[in-house]
Amino acid sequence: MSKSPSRGRSLTSAQVVSMLMVFVLLSSAGGVLTAGFAMPMVGAATAVTNASAKLFDELPDDFNVLEPSQISTIKAADGTQIAQFYAENRIVVPLDEVAPIMQNAIVAVEDQRFYQHKGVDPTGIIRAVVSNANGGSQGASTLTQQYVRNVLVEAAIQKDDTAAQSAATARSTARKIREIKYALTLEQRYSKQQILEGYLNIAAFGPSTYGVEASARHYFSHSAKDLSITESALLAGLTNAPGAYDPIAYPDKAKDRMNWVLDKMHEEEFITDEEWQAGYNTQISDILNVSDTVGGCGTAGSAAYFCEYVVSEIENSDLYGATEAERKQLLLRGGLTITTTLDQSKQQAADDAVQHYVPTRDPSNVKAALASVEPGTGRIMAMSQNTDYGVTTDSDSSVTQISLSADASHGGLETGGGSSGFQPGSTFKAFVLAEWYQEGRSPYTSFNTSPTVFPASAWTISCDPSKADEWRVNNADPSEGRNANDSESGAHNVIQSTAQSINVGFAQMTSEMDICNITNLAAKLGVTNNSGDPLTPTPSIALGSQEVTPLQMANAYASFASHGLYCRPIAIDSIEDADGSPMDVPSANCWQAMDATAADQTALTLTHVFDKDGTGKDIPLSGRTAAGKTGTTEDMDNAWFTGFTPQLAASVWLGHSEGYSRMDHQTIGGHYYTTMYGSDAPAPLWQQYMNEALVGQPDPGFSQPSLGAHASGTPGGN
Repeated sequence: MSKSPSRGRSLTSAQVVSMLMVFVLLSSAGGVLTAGFAMPMVGAATAVTNASAKLFDELPDDFNVLEPSQISTIKAADGTQIAQFYAENRIVVPLDEVAPIMQNAIVAVEDQRFYQHKGVDPTGIIRAVVSNANGGSQGASTLTQQYVRNVLVEAAIQKDDTAAQSAATARSTARKIREIKYALTLEQRYSKQQILEGYLNIAAFGPSTYGVEASARHYFSHSAKDLSITESALLAGLTNAPGAYDPIAYPDKAKDRMNWVLDKMHEEEFITDEEWQAGYNTQISDILNVSDTVGGCGTAGSAAYFCEYVVSEIENSDLYGATEAERKQLLLRGGLTITTTLDQSKQQAADDAVQHYVPTRDPSNVKAALASVEPGTGRIMAMSQNTDYGVTTDSDSSVTQISLSADASHGGLETGGGSSGFQPGSTFKAFVLAEWYQEGRSPYTSFNTSPTVFPASAWTISCDPSKADEWRVNNADPSEGRNANDSESGAHNVIQSTAQSINVGFAQMTSEMDICNITNLAAKLGVTNNSGDPLTPTPSIALGSQEVTPLQMANAYASFASHGLYCRPIAIDSIEDADGSPMDVPSANCWQAMDATAADQTALTLTHVFDKDGTGKDIPLSGRTAAGKTGTTEDMDNAWFTGFTPQLAASVWLGHSEGYSRMDHQTIGGHYYTTMYGSDAPAPLWQQYMNEALVGQPDPGFSQPSLGAHASGTPGGN
């Protein structure tokens, strides 16, 4: 609330405390104290009053009006709401967005002399004393005092201070004295309108609904500015005991309470005789139109796993608090507006492609995941998988909260080796290729690519020589359907080995380099274990023997598209606090992770995967240049395709999330697969996504760096 000019007090501290003590003495026994019984207490009361007056004067004058807990909202890049988070379902609005009749209803019920007193009402105290002395039960707290109490309770809850919360709600003289002091202070600093606004935004109007705006939307499905007389009477009656008068659970009690409020409104001449009678004739069922506000990523539909990534970004970042608990509280109570990088059209394209090839609850139990990133920015465009978001049960593994695209710190699957994700197979060859070009080597270097046994001495592993070991490397078996017309044995150069994904060719390339350089380059491009360290430098790393995530792969390949510029994956474009002020967001921290020419050479070489003898020959993109790489693990238990254009990168994985199991000779998504290479299902899934996601965008093509010359002196490829 903004401050208003100060005003003088209407009562001295001694006067206030004296009246308070009289009220406490006469009401402490439930209104049955007689004058005769009270007289012996006068001396004690005087002493208590004097002590209380001193306590009153010693209380600080400052009273911090905090912003109450509010709903935080996560939105897609286009502003569409994805999910909401809250500890208290509350939407703060200015007073001019609350119907005047609702304002009057609260005054009629809670404090009829609100506009006459200065925070404490002597008339109200006397009236309460008389009522209680005659067997009634009436409080003397003004609306301002109630607001103070609500603020103190809210502050205690936000700080998780149970002692302060108990003190703010205790039935004690000390609590009353504090409320009075703060109420007087509040009335000096703020206008009546500001105090009423604060109360209407902080008070509970339901068992789990706070503030008049969220409550109006919950019970009536419209804003507080549109509240009718009966709706206002119903809401105003809830503040006394939100649970007891809940109109959903107890409609009869709620109706009686609403009628009582209508009586009060009528007495204060806020409504006419006709309006009062019409209200009496109105039934609860006539005005209720309940809309539930559900919090959490479970409401985000197919974007639930992306939502979890966003939440993890906030909970993992010290931008939002010193501890994870503080960051969670900010999300639940801070009223943040979080605009993300999610592109709704690309998310839909990803969902369409995933469901087309491997529908949710497919009898094969094969899982599919797709992650997509914008090159040069790190912005995550889409994350999709063929599971329903929720708690996994023994009977249905298609329901899970685990993201199949992300690392463990963002809700992903953690392996026993300290990594996340799945073995990438030959998609990891791109990092061998990139290091090859980093070292200035030629794409036309030829190798004997027949099956070979490499002795331990063939490997250079400077960072951990103990990892060197004998390794027999075979190529894919043509009899199983891949490259059936082309032998992978004989002599092949780097471009040919890339296009045809020849294992021995890449093992030969790896043997000519330091494996630590390969894993270090992969780490610079974001492909690491969960601790952020490079993957273990073993010879078999060249063929993707260690787990990585689809998001890591998509983002690393995006660096090839952006001339070696690596950007950390980001999911948040902007955050505004409850006041609309911008907050810092996690940075992509873009930097030149590898030589630009080497990156361009890598990208250009990966375009050959789509050549007539390449593993991606059947999935060229419609009317545009693309680059990519298939990947398959030894037993066809993981199959991948990762590819990119200058505008978009995406990685697709198929496999079993609960443990490696073969996918060949199975019907998946209604299609029978004799084999399950990266070219079988992941590649066409990727193709469908990219074609749909890039509709209407131009084809800028890739840079055309020199790849050198053949040994014969003429340029070429395959």
